[in-house]
Amino acid sequence: MPFAPAGLITLTTDFGATEPFAGIMHGRILARFGTARIVDLSHGIPPGRADLAGFWLGHAWLDFPPGTLHVAVVDPGVGTTRGVLLALAAGRLLLAPDNGLLPEALRRHPEVRWLGMDPRLPARLGLAALSRTFHGRDLFAPVAAALAAGALLPEDFGTPVEPADPAPLPVPRRDADGVLGRVLVADHFGNLITNIDAELLAACRQPVIEAGRREWPLLPTYGSAGNGAALALINAFGLVELALNGGDAAAALGIGAGAPVRVRDGITA
Repeated sequence: MPFAPAGLITLTTDFGATEPFAGIMHGRILARFGTARIVDLSHGIPPGRADLAGFWLGHAWLDFPPGTLHVAVVDPGVGTTRGVLLALAAGRLLLAPDNGLLPEALRRHPEVRWLGMDPRLPARLGLAALSRTFHGRDLFAPVAAALAAGALLPEDFGTPVEPADPAPLPVPRRDADGVLGRVLVADHFGNLITNIDAELLAACRQPVIEAGRREWPLLPTYGSAGNGAALALINAFGLVELALNGGDAAAALGIGAGAPVRVRDGITA
């Protein structure tokens, strides 16, 4: 599906809400494309975690209509020779540093066109010298404005490349005892989101989920458990999630990212 710009831009960063970095990006986009519609997808990505930015973007980008441009700036390599990457997928564009963020976001999407930014593009767009610490303002915002306005075509962004993918998130694996996965992240509520998807549970007639030296009953909803009780469920993204009904599982139980999660079949015969 070709890209037909709809003037819609989403922003995903690790900038937080204390400093004005995200707001400045808004300003730079609007200075070049005054009618742009901008959605703040998240500015709470853990600092430097391009992989987690990719995880969240990967579960959100298709919820926006074709013609959307998704911009993600989690950029510990800012100011270095790291590249800038544009991906075209399903009629949307995704723009980010070439540091593994976009491969993580698009890992399950079968058809992606990858373009690396032509180093002459900033000059062609009339950009001033880039700072060494804030390419979100100096580079990504004006390039995003040009792409979303249709002033810059994807084919004029750069040339085909193979994207960098230096630190992919762990994937679950099957073994003789079932499925072994990991907690990827704790969300705002303290729910623990794992890398185990619902399809991996299909082989278990009675899935038993173990993490943090306890079993987590697999239930359909949070409310299916008693108040403050532990449970596992399949969340809105099709992933196994560990939670406390009405509580913060991460804080109460001391389980965090990287913790192993085992799924075994409770019926052995």
